[in-house]
Amino acid sequence: MTPIEDELGEQVRRDFKAVKYFPFHNDSGAPFILTSDPFSYLQAWLDTKIKRIKRDHGKQRNLLIKAKYFAELSEGFYNSSKQAKMPSRGTLIYYTFINLVKSFLLVRGYDLETKMEHHGLSLPSDQKTQLKLTSVGNQGISIFHEFAKTIGIEINNANQFIKLDEILRELPEVHEIGYALNLFPSTKRKHLPIDITIRTNKNRNRIYYTLAYEKKFDKIMKTDKLLKNVFKEKLYPIECNADSGKKYFRSKLIFNYTCNSDISHRRAYKRICADIMPLRINQMIIRSGYRNYLNLEPSRMHRLSATLAFGYYIGTVARYRPTLNNEILKGKYQALIQEAVSSCPNQFIYLLVSHITNQICAIPMAKIE
Repeated sequence: MTPIEDELGEQVRRDFKAVKYFPFHNDSGAPFILTSDPFSYLQAWLDTKIKRIKRDHGKQRNLLIKAKYFAELSEGFYNSSKQAKMPSRGTLIYYTFINLVKSFLLVRGYDLETKMEHHGLSLPSDQKTQLKLTSVGNQGISIFHEFAKTIGIEINNANQFIKLDEILRELPEVHEIGYALNLFPSTKRKHLPIDITIRTNKNRNRIYYTLAYEKKFDKIMKTDKLLKNVFKEKLYPIECNADSGKKYFRSKLIFNYTCNSDISHRRAYKRICADIMPLRINQMIIRSGYRNYLNLEPSRMHRLSATLAFGYYIGTVARYRPTLNNEILKGKYQALIQEAVSSCPNQFIYLLVSHITNQICAIPMAKIE
């Protein structure tokens, strides 16, 4: 046991593996699915699910067949995008995103093809950096709205417009470069790198979690928000003498569990994840697996919804707005958009495949460029 564990509690383990928080509805202590080709893994996973269904009374098999079709479409567009240049690459990236989203919705039980399907977004001719949320009603399905609802943060049309700045600030992939270029001058950085640890007491019969961040971020971020609103409801600050370089918080949620019971592990993990979810923690795939970022100023969008909106924006500009395309690609957003085009698709694919399969998909270290 480390000095930090001796002071704050031992990290929970299951079958000798550390139990870590992920938002994918995976099992407690689930291993990483290391794959350099997430599309192949997804299609193999779908094939397995399809073959297991012998009598398709609920049309589940048909939905999964459609899901595989759209996953294959997404892969085709993604492979093409890697060979293309902007602006055509932007369109191919959006088609990558929207088809993988359709696969996700089908796996979750949405029967597409039954109603008119709409993107759910538009770029009005009198707008340059604002998307408009479109209202579909009962006559159609808004892919953007249904995705937002199903991924966990439903978006409403009370404010019909989504600014490009709002979208870009939700993307942790380009957060730092945006501030380095002073593209968000009236705001502070908001994606706080954190460590989140599921812990147990010395008797291993109580379970809770801690959150920690480096103190240096107090100077550049509004970390005082951790003492307000939902953070105050879920967490309270604690001292950790064994680690003076970080600030620690412990969950108010603490309850009994049985450390050697698989049933107790599953129930406890599900309850812990449900308590963490409102904190709006985003994951980034890195060399060692995943890195967690706490969103100190969450907008009305899930991080993956924002990525989909970004894809729609660059794809629509490419197809219909050549003058605006020149302004965007050669204007103040040029470097940030190029970075997002390079880094967001891979993150989006791995994260959404993890959500679809309820597994923790990660890149093998040997394959990280």
